[in-house]
Amino acid sequence: MPEKLIVRDWRHVRAWLEPRLHGIRMISLDIFDTVLGRYVGDPVEVQHAVCRAVSARTGLAAATVWQARQQAEQALRAEAVQAGFDHECCYRDMLTRWVEALGLEADASLAPFMRQTELDLEAATLHVKRDAQVFMDWVREQGIEIIAISDMYLDGEMLHELLRRLGIVNYFTAVYVSADFKLGKYSGRLFEKMLQVNGLAAQQVVHIGDNPISDRRMACRTGIQGIWLYEKAELRRRERQTLSAQMAQRGGIWQGRHFFECVETRSHQQDSLKPRDFFFRYGRDVLGPAFSVFMQGLQERLQQQTNAGKPLEKLLFVARDGFLFERLYRTTGMTIPAEYVYLSRRVITAAATADGLSREQALVAFYNPKQQGLASVCKVYGLPEAALQPLATRHGFVDFSAPIHDWDDVRLHHFLQDQDVQAIIRATGQQHRALLQRYLEQVGFFAHQHIALVDIGWNGTVQKFLKQAFGARADFPQLHGYYFAFVPKLYADFGENNTCEGIVHDSRRGNACERIPAEFEEIFEQGARSHEATTIAYAEQDGRVVPVLKADTAPDRHAEILCNPLVAQMQQGILHHWEHFCAVQQLTGYASQQLLPYVHGLLERAVVYPTTEEIHALTQLVHTEDFGHDHVLALANQAVGWGDLLRPRRLWQRLEISAWRYALFEKIPTGMANFAFRVAYLHAVKK
Repeated sequence: MPEKLIVRDWRHVRAWLEPRLHGIRMISLDIFDTVLGRYVGDPVEVQHAVCRAVSARTGLAAATVWQARQQAEQALRAEAVQAGFDHECCYRDMLTRWVEALGLEADASLAPFMRQTELDLEAATLHVKRDAQVFMDWVREQGIEIIAISDMYLDGEMLHELLRRLGIVNYFTAVYVSADFKLGKYSGRLFEKMLQVNGLAAQQVVHIGDNPISDRRMACRTGIQGIWLYEKAELRRRERQTLSAQMAQRGGIWQGRHFFECVETRSHQQDSLKPRDFFFRYGRDVLGPAFSVFMQGLQERLQQQTNAGKPLEKLLFVARDGFLFERLYRTTGMTIPAEYVYLSRRVITAAATADGLSREQALVAFYNPKQQGLASVCKVYGLPEAALQPLATRHGFVDFSAPIHDWDDVRLHHFLQDQDVQAIIRATGQQHRALLQRYLEQVGFFAHQHIALVDIGWNGTVQKFLKQAFGARADFPQLHGYYFAFVPKLYADFGENNTCEGIVHDSRRGNACERIPAEFEEIFEQGARSHEATTIAYAEQDGRVVPVLKADTAPDRHAEILCNPLVAQMQQGILHHWEHFCAVQQLTGYASQQLLPYVHGLLERAVVYPTTEEIHALTQLVHTEDFGHDHVLALANQAVGWGDLLRPRRLWQRLEISAWRYALFEKIPTGMANFAFRVAYLHAVKK
């Protein structure tokens, strides 16, 4: 009887074989978990995914479809044992029984759909193990025949197709599957059948596989030299994936962990370009999960609208922070028409002054920490400073650019009540509104009853002022705002038929755990934004209205251009993650709400407890805004030292105005300061 070999990797398999090649005519390889690895730990997940696809196609409950499959498979296995074979079944036979059990024999296209779906999903979850392919290349160079042998319910034709899709079918001269013969490796009978078909003596064959019973013991029992390939790291990975899948059944954060563990495995296995630079990795590992869950949530809401009989007719991805979302949407296969539109807070708010400027509108300009009083109001709303400055002096404004910290300043009240002031504002606003209205007509805004705006979000300024500027039109559509995060600090009322929702974070839900995007808004805007400048106005060109973008010579635009290559790397990482996210989502079927708790935890780690590398790299970026100013917001600030902790009031003031508060604690080890500040902040929010 052959020796019972345990070999740790393919390199040692080759070392054992080399001196014995003269007596070997055939190498037999187990397929699953030996030559092919899985991105998900349990092949049953593929079966459940097929059942969900059948459910979506037929309208039957997924649980009903799954039960019918199980009954068909169990019946065939029992019949095989009764007939004297092993406990096996063939997918081809099971498919016929499955369709019959569902009572859908009349649908001739259903069985081919089910078979094709099974193949597609199996192929999506499999990858060729690199070391195994190197080994097969070496065996082929020796002129030794290789066959595939597997205990599997998929028939040989389907396994052959899987190997073809994975690019390794030509390595094998034959494929032996337990489903075809109703004989398994675990009984030794499939090995005996293979020897009989090939007319070989057992000692002329070496079999390699990952199962110590079926691949080593039973092969040796038939006289074949069996080798147990014990890849410890791979085994531990599969065990970890299986545990994650089991824990995911309990719900909570475990579902997200299971899901993103599969995404990471798939991503790293297929990524041949490592090592990656920091910004690619940050996009892939931090922003990628957040933006991918947002896009999944968006698709779910669009489908809900359709199911409710109120399908959206068009999606408008708002420049500039809707840029990446529009790219991601194009890959989803959804059929709702979409367009990237050149809207900005600057052009929308300017149009909203066509009927005059209210105090509420004027105060918006003062939220900027670098605001310059009435000069900021003019920049935000595109108003002529030269015309308004003389009028401001008669109301006591000596310095037009002096900050206004008292928002109840009587001078501001009198200035806004001045009819001469309002006349200038209305005339300018009407010009802005006329051009914006024509631009919106060009993109079909008023031609549909149900339209959605997709953007990074925060306050929903664009949506608010669109309603304010054009809401009186009879053809103003029902407007839905789908935002990455929605934190309506500035506005409470968006008007009738004008709904807003933050998918990853919505402050109205009152969940402090999901507030983390609002703690570092700038990094999410950087990850989503386009590389072009913001829209500051519109102009006539060849009978059309075209956007006017901020000049590249503007101070903030110049700083932004220098950061564009880093942003591009982040977006490459996000797109890379999205590709694998979609594949795993199809396999696992998780909804966005099941994944969000894990994503919130992931973002909390990245924002609240950044690594030194993250702080140093991300603070290279500068942030700009499209509200009329040329200011640049640096993400870097002088780090807090131990001495600063002795001045808590001064420290709190620094933290309040910092773009990334938690990065200030870089010099304080252990992360305790970050933890303490996080607890204090959440306590303040809760109060």
